[in-house]
Amino acid sequence: MPEYENMDESPSQGTDNVKPASKPDLPKVSGRAWGRLLKLFHLNTSVIFILATEFFEKIAFFGQRAILVLFFTDGLFLTERKATSLYHVFTFFATTFTILGAFLSDYVCGRYRSILIFSVLFLGGATLLSATAYPIPFGSSGVGSYIGLFLISLGFGSIQSNLSHFGADQIGMKEEKQYWTYFSLFYFSVNLASLISGICVPILREDVKCLDADCYPLAFGVCSIAVLVALVIFGVGTPRYKLYPPSGNLFCKVFSATWSALKNKIKWLTNKKEKAREHWLDWADPRYEQDLISDAKKLYNLLVLYPLMPMYWALYEQQGSRWTLQAHEMELSMGSLTLKPDQLQSLNLFFVLFLLPLFEGVIYPQFEKINLLLQPVTRMSIGLFGAVVAFLIAGIVQLQIQKWQLPPQQDGVTELKIFNGALCNLNIDFLENHLVMDQHALSPSYPVPMVPYTLRIAPDHCSLPPVSESINFTTDSKTRSTLFIVQDLKTRELTVTQIPDNTVKILDNLALVRIFPLLGTASPSRNRTVRLKCKPDATEDLDVKPFVPSAYTPIQFGRCSLELSEGVGLSFTPIEEEVELKQGGVYTIVLHQANNTENVTVQLNIDSWPKTVSVLWQIPQYFVISISEILFVVPGLHLAYTQAPSSMRSVTMAAWFATKGIGNLIVVIVAESTLITNQAVEFFVFAALMGLISLIFLIAARFYKYHPIDNRNTEEKETDGLNSEIKSPLPYSNKENVMESNS
Repeated sequence: MPEYENMDESPSQGTDNVKPASKPDLPKVSGRAWGRLLKLFHLNTSVIFILATEFFEKIAFFGQRAILVLFFTDGLFLTERKATSLYHVFTFFATTFTILGAFLSDYVCGRYRSILIFSVLFLGGATLLSATAYPIPFGSSGVGSYIGLFLISLGFGSIQSNLSHFGADQIGMKEEKQYWTYFSLFYFSVNLASLISGICVPILREDVKCLDADCYPLAFGVCSIAVLVALVIFGVGTPRYKLYPPSGNLFCKVFSATWSALKNKIKWLTNKKEKAREHWLDWADPRYEQDLISDAKKLYNLLVLYPLMPMYWALYEQQGSRWTLQAHEMELSMGSLTLKPDQLQSLNLFFVLFLLPLFEGVIYPQFEKINLLLQPVTRMSIGLFGAVVAFLIAGIVQLQIQKWQLPPQQDGVTELKIFNGALCNLNIDFLENHLVMDQHALSPSYPVPMVPYTLRIAPDHCSLPPVSESINFTTDSKTRSTLFIVQDLKTRELTVTQIPDNTVKILDNLALVRIFPLLGTASPSRNRTVRLKCKPDATEDLDVKPFVPSAYTPIQFGRCSLELSEGVGLSFTPIEEEVELKQGGVYTIVLHQANNTENVTVQLNIDSWPKTVSVLWQIPQYFVISISEILFVVPGLHLAYTQAPSSMRSVTMAAWFATKGIGNLIVVIVAESTLITNQAVEFFVFAALMGLISLIFLIAARFYKYHPIDNRNTEEKETDGLNSEIKSPLPYSNKENVMESNS
C-alpha cells in the first residue's frame, strides 16, 4: 500500500460524540448466493442499486454516442470533419457540466437530489433526440436533435460528478481496499453496459429500416428506455441510501483562504520579518480554521496533477470519432459476417471487461509482492504511455489505408483517366504525356492542371481519321474525370466524352458501379437493361444506353452475375462472366459486344480501390488503449475520492470530468484547423504530444504526497431519504451555515 504523509488528523469539533451507525455496514448474510456475493465484495444493498443505476445510464449514453458521428454524417448530412467536431463538442459539454452538478450537490441540494433532478433532464433529452431523429431532407437544420443532445449532455454530465461518489458514500468508514473493490466494480459495470450498447445499438440502427434509411429513431429510443429504467431503479433504492448534507459555501471559503495566504506570503517575501512557514497556505489569516487549511492543502495537492490529464482524454475519446471513421475506411466483412464501423468501439469495452479482473486479481498482486505499481499515480503514469503506443499503432494502420486511397489533389490540379473504347489501338498525346493504349484499356490517373489543352489521338496500325480536340476541364480540383473514347460503328469516327468520376458517398455494405455498354448489335440506339445479381435478395436493374456510360449506382458487394435484356419488359440473357465487387469499391463495368455477334464480354475496371485493409488490424490499438484505460482511469477515480477532502469530493470528481471535456475541446480545435490534413500524421502528432505529457506526469508523480482517507462526514444516520439530507456540519462551518434536517 502507498505510504501516507503524516498529517494532524485529530478529531474535529462536532464529531467526537457521533453515535455509531444504527445499521450494520453489511446486510445480514444468509446461505443464499446473493448474501455470499455481498459478503465477498464487502458491499451493502444500496451500492447494488447505485451500480445498477450506473449500468443502465451508461447503456443509454454510450449507445447514443456510439452511433452519433454516423448520425451526423448520414442523418444530418454533415462532413466528416464537422461531424468529428460536433461529436467532441457534445462530449465536451457532457463532461464540463459535471462542474454544475458538483456545485449543486455540494452547496445546494446534496448528491441524492442532484442525481434525481438531472436524471429527469437526461430522460427528456433522450426522448427528444429519439423523436426528432427521423430522416430529414438535405439541408434541414436538425434543431430538435441538437436540443436533445444539449439536454443529454446537461443531465448526464451533472449526474457523473455525483453518482460514483454517492456509491462510495454508501460504503462508510472502511479500509482503502473496499474503495478499490467498489471503484473496480463500478468501472466494470460501466464497461459491461458500454459493451452491450456498443454492439446492440448499431445493429438496431442499420439492420432495422425507417423510411428506407437507417433507423436512428429506434436506436435512440431504446437508449431513452434505458434512462427510464435507471431512474426507476435509483428511486426504488431510496430507503436504503445514506444521505449527507451539502457543505454550503465551503468552496468559497477555500478560495478566500487561498487568496489570504497568497497576499500574506507576498508581503512576507518583501520584508521577511517573520519566520518561514512550512506550507504557503499556512500564511492564511488566523480566522481560517486549521481544518479548512488542511483540506485546502489536500485539494491543491491533488488538483496539481489535473492539468496534465486532458491530453490523455484527447486521445482516448477519439475511439468514437477518428477511430470509428478509420474503421469506416476498412474492410469490415469477415466471411459471412460483416461488422459495422460503430461496433468496433466495443473492442475496448470487451478488453476492459476481460483485463480488469485479471489486473485486480493477478497482475497487481504479483507486482505488489515486489513493491511495484503500488501507488495510483504510478499506475496512471504507465497508462499515459500506453495511449502513446496505441496512437502510434493507429497511425501505422492509417498509413496502410492511405496506400489504397486516392491522394488529395493540390489546388488547380485534377486527375484524368482515359478509356479506349475504339476497335483498335490508339496513340494519345496531351500535355507532356504520350500513351499507347490497347482497345478496351483504361489508363492510370494523370495529374492535369486546370487549363484548357489539346488532346491528339491517332490510330495505331489501323485506318481511322486523326482526332484533335480541345478539352476544357471543370474548375473544381476535387472532381476527377474519365475521357471515354467511343467509335461510331458506321462512320468509324471517334468521339470523346468527359464524364466525372464518383462524387457520391459510399454507404456501408455497398459498392458503386457504372456500366459502359459497347453494344454493337442490331439497334445500337435503343436503351438496354443490365441486371446485376449479387445476392439472392439484392438484384439491381440498370437501364443503359449503348456507348454512353451510366451514372454510378450503389450495389450490394459480393460476387455478381450479369444478365442483358434487349429492352424494358423483354427477357434477360445471362452473361457467362461474373464480377467480384468489394466493399467501398468504385467500378466501371465495360460490356463489349462485337458487331453482328451475340457474345458479350465483361471488363471490370477499378475507378477507386475498395476497402482493402481488414478492420482486424484495429485490434492491437484497441487492446493497448484498453490496458492504458485500466491503468489510468480506475486509479484516477480512486485518487479523486480517497485523496480529496470529504466535503469537496464532488468538486474533485467534477474537475476529473472537466479534464475529459478539455481533452475533447483539444480534438475539436485540431479537427477544425487546417494545419494537419493527413490523418496518419495527425495520429503521430497526438502520440508525440502525449509522450511529452507522460514524461512530465511521471516526474510529478514522484513528488506526490499521499494523505489518509478523509472519512469525517461518512457517519451513517437515519434519514427519510426523499425529504431530508443528513445535516452534519463541518467542524469549521459557522453557525449560520448549519442546516437542520427536515422532518
